[in-house]
Amino acid sequence: MSDDRSCTTRRSVLKTTGTASVLGSVALAGCSGNGGDGGDGSDGSDGSDGSDGGSGNSLEITGVWSGGEQESFSNVMSFVEEDTGMSMEYFPRDTDSLLTGTLMDYESGVASADIVVMPSPARIISDAQNGHLAPVGDAWDAENFAVDPSRVTVDGDVYAAPFKMDLKPGFWYRQSFFEEHGLSEPESWDEFMTLLDDIAAIEGVDAPIASGNGTGWPLSDITEGFFMRQEDGAALQQGLIDGDASMTDDRVAAAFDEIKMLHDEGYFSQTRDFGVQYEYFWDNSLPLYFMGSFTPAQDAVQDPSDLGVFRLPGVDGISSSVNWFTVPTYSDNVDAARDALSSFVSAEGQQVWVEEGGFIASNTQVPDDAYDIEVMANLPDLAAEVTVVPDLDDALGNPFQEEFWSQLKGLWASPDTPTEDIVGALDDAHESTLSN
Repeated sequence: MSDDRSCTTRRSVLKTTGTASVLGSVALAGCSGNGGDGGDGSDGSDGSDGSDGGSGNSLEITGVWSGGEQESFSNVMSFVEEDTGMSMEYFPRDTDSLLTGTLMDYESGVASADIVVMPSPARIISDAQNGHLAPVGDAWDAENFAVDPSRVTVDGDVYAAPFKMDLKPGFWYRQSFFEEHGLSEPESWDEFMTLLDDIAAIEGVDAPIASGNGTGWPLSDITEGFFMRQEDGAALQQGLIDGDASMTDDRVAAAFDEIKMLHDEGYFSQTRDFGVQYEYFWDNSLPLYFMGSFTPAQDAVQDPSDLGVFRLPGVDGISSSVNWFTVPTYSDNVDAARDALSSFVSAEGQQVWVEEGGFIASNTQVPDDAYDIEVMANLPDLAAEVTVVPDLDDALGNPFQEEFWSQLKGLWASPDTPTEDIVGALDDAHESTLSN
């Protein structure tokens, strides 16, 4: 791809509405220059624990990546081990264990690992305010990244380093399935409804849309998609994050009514763990799956070149999230972990996973030609046509996130739940979260 394309993917695509804030806007750095990826002490403190750092250390890392994603991350670890001389071991957790288990450890003065991969900037801010995290701003130079450090900054110190970015572009499908049955990507809501009806009539299809679940995510991702197909939907989502909009907004209720209508038509499948649903997606019994840019890296996806993706018709935005590296203050290897972070988030470190697919780099120095899978290379173009905003529940954190997930699990289990009951509970949690 050309240099002009590189500038588009790194500067123009991942814009958010408004200015960068602690709760969540993604602001892009420049896409040119030949500077390195290492930091320059931008957080203003060394956060030293007195350990030696450097080679010879053994580090433990925990995060939510499993299966194919874990294999890809292991390859990045191998690069970092060679680059730093450290040895590393990774321990996967599910999302609930990551969010609740690490907090319980921190409140007991225990490090869950030397490096904890955290998807929620709100949680990182809270952990930093409570003294659970060491500053790591000197591990990365924000000028070379697509994420603004203000999202994870407390009192001038930066408490996380950005690694893997995820776009939530819309519905994934298999091109071979669409070709076999004469289907095409919908360009309007009416065409979308026709597509769902056509898919439902195909022999072997259980339901048109896979309902991935776990803790309530990723039901939250598709719900946010419906928020953003309402009038000025991207601004609505950003407003909910910044506190300029309320869950009692009529557009929120309208989004839930649309979701309930699709339930009534039988277009949603039963809920299963999000990873298990990929198996049903790949065998075409659940042909549409609203998921993130990590989809090509899933175990069940045997041929990523067969993947296609389209936005939910009517949206004027899509959401994004970032996987952040954090270092607990209770680790015995704070300095070594900080050194490892510099290698992980470097262009060379991130490129290892980019070349395997299912990864969008936060480091703007990763070359565009590293994206070997066509659908991944095309995602920035898909996003460039709309506004990219932060993931709602990750940006807000608890108690909103827990209540959001709980309400969505309840809705998928009982689609006749009154919309006003859902919105009322979410509004209470939203107001409580903002007040904190």
